[in-house]
Amino acid sequence: MNIGELNMSAEIINPNSCYIAGLDSPRNLAFRRHHRMLMLQRLLPVLVDVLNAQQLADVSCDLELLYWPVLGHAQSPCFFEIPAFLGSSTPDQPMEPALVVERLMAAPCPPLPVDVAPAARNLERLRKHFDLSPSQRQRLLCAYLNYGGAAWPCFELPAPALRTLLAAWWRVDLAAVDAALDDRLSVLGLMELPDPCDAGSDSCSLASRLSIPSAVVQALSLSYATDAELFDALQLTV
Repeated sequence: MNIGELNMSAEIINPNSCYIAGLDSPRNLAFRRHHRMLMLQRLLPVLVDVLNAQQLADVSCDLELLYWPVLGHAQSPCFFEIPAFLGSSTPDQPMEPALVVERLMAAPCPPLPVDVAPAARNLERLRKHFDLSPSQRQRLLCAYLNYGGAAWPCFELPAPALRTLLAAWWRVDLAAVDAALDDRLSVLGLMELPDPCDAGSDSCSLASRLSIPSAVVQALSLSYATDAELFDALQLTV
């Protein structure tokens, strides 16, 4: 078929994201919190090895904004000066990257929901129906977790370095990464085609490799009595 921690007391939502029914249901929320922390703690040591000092400092600021409750902040930090007409305030001082990494690595992984989340059930249905490889499923999972830019920091790397990072993050070999990044998931309608690397800098962003249509996020977030209902919902996304 061709188809188009402290336990965080409140979900961090990108205000530019479209409303997705079911995305913030208790079971899906618990599923996303668990897997975000699990995958983040796999990603952080890789970032420390791959990124240079300036990139790591920028990524650390992103992580503070994404995971500020886990890092012990009372509210989301602000790293730029607010204009006087908006109520001038002194910018917050970013934490040292090493401390951000240390605290996130030590954070407890939130538990999975007692009952299987709709998103978990639907991702498993897709894996079985389309015979997705572990790396393809990881890419789809990481894209779902990051919808609205809510999970992973922003950075760019040369294409070969990004492939190496993904292999280490997903714990697969480079051939498996290439298979996950080919056009299959896009042809199926599950992922958007990534933007080509910038010809001048030969750099690629992580976000471009994890771009997922909002309609697919919607379909994955709802409960279905049968597999056919899920595939009917996904068919409507193309």
